[in-house]
Amino acid sequence: MRKVHFEGTHRVRRPEETWAIIDGLRDRFGITRVADVTGLDTLGVPVMMAVRPAARTLTVSQGKGASPLLARVSAVMESVELWHAEYACPAPELKHTPACELELPYDVRDLQQHHGSLLSERTPLDWVAGVDAVSGAGTLVPQAYVRVDYQVSQAWQPPLLHGSTNGLAGGNSYGEAVTHALYEVIERDCTAAIGSLPVSERRHVDPSSVDDPMCAVVLDRIRDAGAWVEIVEVPNRWELPCFVTYIWSEDFPALAVGAGVHASPAVALSRAVTESAQSRLTAITGSRDDLAAALFTNGPSAVGPPPVTEGGIVPWKDVCGRAREFAEDTEEARWLAEAVQELTGCPPVVVDLSTESTFSVVKVVAAGLEFDGRHEIPRPLAAASPSPAGPKEAV
Repeated sequence: MRKVHFEGTHRVRRPEETWAIIDGLRDRFGITRVADVTGLDTLGVPVMMAVRPAARTLTVSQGKGASPLLARVSAVMESVELWHAEYACPAPELKHTPACELELPYDVRDLQQHHGSLLSERTPLDWVAGVDAVSGAGTLVPQAYVRVDYQVSQAWQPPLLHGSTNGLAGGNSYGEAVTHALYEVIERDCTAAIGSLPVSERRHVDPSSVDDPMCAVVLDRIRDAGAWVEIVEVPNRWELPCFVTYIWSEDFPALAVGAGVHASPAVALSRAVTESAQSRLTAITGSRDDLAAALFTNGPSAVGPPPVTEGGIVPWKDVCGRAREFAEDTEEARWLAEAVQELTGCPPVVVDLSTESTFSVVKVVAAGLEFDGRHEIPRPLAAASPSPAGPKEAV
C-alpha cells in the first residue's frame, strides 16, 4: 500500500483512520483502559498506556509519539500485538519433529535460546507455517519461538528456544507490519553490543543542532524541563541510521534509554528520543510487570553522570545524511528482508498472526541476528553510569 503519513513515522493510513479502526476493537482484545500518563513526568512528551488485565504476558503496554494521538495508537497496538502473540499463534503443521528432518532455509540453532539451552537439530519441536520474506516460499518456524506465554506451568520443560516479542509488530497492512518487525530485529542487532563500543567508533550528536522540526520540538521540551539528552550514533553492519538516546534529570535521577533504526535518520532519532521519554514514565508510573528491581531502592538518589560534551561531538548534519524513501510499504519490507538475507546468509521468515481484515500482526523470525534478552542498552564506555530506567519494549 502507498504511504500517506510521514510525521515521526511512516504509515499507509493517517493516525485518525488507524485509531478509528482499533478503538472499536479494544473490547475484542480485552483492553479495558487507555490512560494518558504524560503529566506524571515533567518532559511533556506524549506517553499513553493500555491496560489488558487478562494478559498472559504484560498487563500494561506503553505507547509514545510526537502527538497524543500517535502515542494512543502506539499503546493500543502494542497491547494488541501482545494479545496476538498470546492467543493467535497458528496451530502446528507438524508436531514432535526435529529440524534435521526438515528443509529449512535457516539453522534452528541460530535462533535465540535460553541460557543453558539443550537445543540441537535433533530436538523434537512443534512447527507453524511461515513465509520466506524474500522469495515468498512457504517454510516452518518453531511454535515455541512465536507464541509468548508467561503463565506458570506445572510441567517441567528443558531450556530451549527463547520466545520473545522481538520481531512482533502490527501495521495497517501486511507490508507495513513486516517492515516494522524487520526494523525491530535490526535495531536489536545494532544495539546488542553498544556497551563495548570503542571510543574511536562512537559519535555523540549535539542535541541543539538537530533541525528536523518534529525531533527539535521534542528535544526542546526535554531541555526546557531541566533534563539533559545524550544522543549516540550507533555504527552498524546494516549502514542504517541508528541512534540511542539517554535522558537524565535531578527530579528523576535514573537514566532512561531509547533506541531507533530507520531508513530515515529523523524517524530513527524520533523513535529513540520518544522511547527514552516513555522509559522514564514506565518507571515513574510503576505499572509495568517487569520493571527492574534497581529502580526501587531505599538508598539516596544516584548523582547523574554528566552528558558527553567534548570529544566526538558532531552536529546533526554530519550524521543525518539523506533518507532513503519508499513510496510503498511492500517495497521497503522487501528491501529490509533482502538486507537481512545478505548479511546473515538466510532469509527472515514471517508468521502471520492476523485475526482482523483491517490491520495485520506478524512475527518475524530472523536467524543469526544478535539480541540481548535483558533489553539493556548501557552508555558506551560509561561503566559508572546508573542502570537505565525502564525496560525495552521486547518481552
